Amino acid sequence: MILKIEDWEFDIDMARTMAYSAAEAAEHCDCAYCRNFYAAVDDDCPALRPFLAQFGVDVEAPDALYPYDTDIDRVYYEGEYVVFGTILQHGKHRITAPGCCEFYLWPKSESEYAFAEPHFVLSLEESEMGWVLDEPLQEVVSPANEPSFLKKMWDRLLGKASKSNTQS
Repeated sequence: MILKIEDWEFDIDMARTMAYSAAEAAEHCDCAYCRNFYAAVDDDCPALRPFLAQFGVDVEAPDALYPYDTDIDRVYYEGEYVVFGTILQHGKHRITAPGCCEFYLWPKSESEYAFAEPHFVLSLEESEMGWVLDEPLQEVVSPANEPSFLKKMWDRLLGKASKSNTQS
């Protein structure tokens, strides 16, 4: 499917992207930071869900989601969403979800994901969300600080890459 957004043009394998995104959503992290992102996204960035849906991606299916720069009631997030297909035309500026966030696009040649299929990564940049969970933000410990979590994430990424490469 050909998708044009701003001065960008994409050829997206919607079936492959949607299947991959559904599998990612079923496995997503349930730490407080991620649960907060999923709970806050529709109020704080209402354009994000429909923006990602154009690519066949579920907002609750990031390959990676990074919280940082937290304060009393706000968290900044960056994240990565894999889309299967190719970038046909690169725009002059970052692509935006209207009114809420920008994306940097990583083509397959720059992607850390070793899928055999053509793909690119939508990299969510500095999206600010309110803290909406009942859990006090100041008491939440990021799982990213736990060695077991880092090992799990690397094993998962490397496992996906080798599974994808062996299926080709």
